[in-house]
Amino acid sequence: MAEISDIRLMQWSAIPRGEKIKAQWHALHRRQIPHALLWVGPEGVGKTASAWAISQTLLCAENDSMTPCNSCQSCQLMMRLDHPNLILVPPLPSEMSLEEGVQLFRTYLQENPFLSLSEWEKALIEQRNKQSEQKSTSTGRSRLSLSISVEVVRRIQSILSLSNPTATWRIIWFWHAEMLTRQAANALLKVVEEPPARTIFIFLAKQLEILPITLRSRCQIWRFPPLSKEELESLSGEPIPALTYMLAQGSYARLRRLKDPSFEPYIRALQSWLRSLLHDNTDPAPFIEELVKSPQLSEILSMGAILIREHPNLTPLQKAIGMHTLLDMADAIEANLQPNLLLWEATLRLKELWRNPHFEWNWLAV
Repeated sequence: MAEISDIRLMQWSAIPRGEKIKAQWHALHRRQIPHALLWVGPEGVGKTASAWAISQTLLCAENDSMTPCNSCQSCQLMMRLDHPNLILVPPLPSEMSLEEGVQLFRTYLQENPFLSLSEWEKALIEQRNKQSEQKSTSTGRSRLSLSISVEVVRRIQSILSLSNPTATWRIIWFWHAEMLTRQAANALLKVVEEPPARTIFIFLAKQLEILPITLRSRCQIWRFPPLSKEELESLSGEPIPALTYMLAQGSYARLRRLKDPSFEPYIRALQSWLRSLLHDNTDPAPFIEELVKSPQLSEILSMGAILIREHPNLTPLQKAIGMHTLLDMADAIEANLQPNLLLWEATLRLKELWRNPHFEWNWLAV
């Protein structure tokens, strides 16, 4: 049974597909280690845990195989993600310094190697609110605008321009690299193409296409697919109901949220709201009011698209329209548009369209 503590101790068997990744890395290691890796896949499938394991393998002082010793000083530092040759680069709000952000990021990642972007944003909001209380002020905002800025990239370039006194590897993680600004990505191109000796960049991203092709072309790309039901059950240590696995979409990060009791009311509200769209005598207002309270509304709407896809009584066209509406709305909410208005607009639109069996595909092109 896999445990989070085993992953922090870099037990390859505890990392999803760990032995396969270890063998793949070993094959590279025997030839030539690439200077830039781009790992692409959904959240919660083990990209960060794998980066952690490979980084510790490279930095282990006693390592004569592909398994870190877990006892040397380098390994002890890596277990805390505090090794001086490991540079962590998470997306941050513009007002937060890199040093403050990395310190917070390190703390949360130690607690949960499957940390999701929404959980990270929640941690940053809590930190901001705590600081606001100390200053007796408040920004009044409930969302943050996160990015990896060109200023942060220039700081990394400055660090890499210094000599490496230990002559060991220097490893840079860009966590959620899809949040690099265009200017930041362009600033990285030269140093990624011609890095200092014994330097490796690891870009962890959800979507390949968001990153500029000029940066992608300089990296070796590894794809991390969703986890199987068996792999998720191994990580969670218990059986997973079919509906829960379907909504988790192969992500351990999402599975953890689905198992969180505080998440359950929003899933119930989602199901009730979808049900109300098919029944004119059901008022959707209470369910919309509950849904807008969720800090992960865009993710919940994407789960709603899955429920629509699996509905046994909707026609393929009704499913296509419903899924398109919810996924489009999830994107709009990520762009900080008003969720209450979006939900009501979707309610009226789907009620009308699902009532009429003669749909026109032209609606999707609007």
